[in-house]
Amino acid sequence: MKRIMFLFATLFVCGALWSQNTQKTLTPSVLTVVYATSDDGFLNIRERPSSKAKILDQLPLQFHGLGRGILLESGERWSKVRSNNNVDGWVYNKYLGYQTWYSDNGKPKLIAKWAYTPLYTDNYADEGPKFIPFGTVKAGTIIADEYDADEVEGYYVLKTGHDYLFIKKEDVIVE
Repeated sequence: MKRIMFLFATLFVCGALWSQNTQKTLTPSVLTVVYATSDDGFLNIRERPSSKAKILDQLPLQFHGLGRGILLESGERWSKVRSNNNVDGWVYNKYLGYQTWYSDNGKPKLIAKWAYTPLYTDNYADEGPKFIPFGTVKAGTIIADEYDADEVEGYYVLKTGHDYLFIKKEDVIVE
């Protein structure tokens, strides 16, 4: 019986080490917006980092030059993302594109203040509010050091291509 318990304990430890070595996940401390780069226009978001795992949502191509989700963790082959539908899951890195507004060049940076700090995007429908929710990031995340503080009253603007992300000035710490 002791041999069987030893065997199971050994297999468990080896499995844990193998999992760490093959996934190597890092929690990013910088806001990174993600999008699909595949030829078919989308990237499946899966329940686990496996092509056989259940599909939870899809990450589409860029829209108006802006990414469509937020990077939560990055790994060698798979990364964890949050879609604009607020679904967390895993995507295959080969078809994943990235955007960031942080260059670490010494400029003042915007840091998320709240546990679920909201980001906004333009509402392209001419009805309703000017901005609609894009997603949330956790407190302490560096949002950007590339931004405009004066373009829209009450917001910092992160520009990419011809589209923008917005964050309320009251939701960040400027450091």
